[in-house]
Amino acid sequence: RGERRHCMGDNAPERYALVLCDVQVDLLNAIPSEARCNLIGQLKQLLEAARRANWLVVFLGTCFAPGYEGVHPRHRLYGGLRRLNQKQGDEKAHWLMQGREGAQVHPDLAPAEGEPLAWRGKLRPGAELLGPLQARGITKVVLAGVKTAQGVLAASEALCDEGLLVYVVRECVADSDEARGAAVLQHVLPQYADVFGVEAFREQISQEIMMDMYIAFKTVKRQADDPRVRLPARAARTMS
Repeated sequence: RGERRHCMGDNAPERYALVLCDVQVDLLNAIPSEARCNLIGQLKQLLEAARRANWLVVFLGTCFAPGYEGVHPRHRLYGGLRRLNQKQGDEKAHWLMQGREGAQVHPDLAPAEGEPLAWRGKLRPGAELLGPLQARGITKVVLAGVKTAQGVLAASEALCDEGLLVYVVRECVADSDEARGAAVLQHVLPQYADVFGVEAFREQISQEIMMDMYIAFKTVKRQADDPRVRLPARAARTMS
């Protein structure tokens, strides 16, 4: 795994982001109580660590317009919501609906000022997620949240398609169907992401960040030693 980390041909610096997927009240309430409490605790620790490290934090969420406008009635996952809403109306059928409490990010994981919220009305994310990552030049993404076999998997596929390196921490994802989630975590997600336990992840990411810093230092020093390259004064002083 480690051999593919530093093969970027353009010498672009590595930049990290944390993407919290669908950590909304309605979706978290679908997780059994004990597992939900453990998950939120792990997510809080991961979120706090990302903020301390000045990583970009993006909240990826699922949200539907009133009446589930735009959702095809035959959609495999969400069509049932549209059909139920047509019978019962917004007051009774409003799971993940815009403006409803259940669609909000869980209060224990609330976004800080300036952290992007990327809302989508379909399973696989697009520009709403990729835009903030591309704008910051992100190259490595830690993906966490729910559901392992749906939103997390779809997001990992989308990120993989963009050439981003993706990490998933086992203790920081969950699924309403434990067996389904475990199968995807073991057999499917590793196609798109590096999957670690929390302790192994901490060790791995620490080593990678140190290596990234070393490579960045060597790149700047090599440029400073090259008379053909004009560096900003601050960088040149750092190397002297």
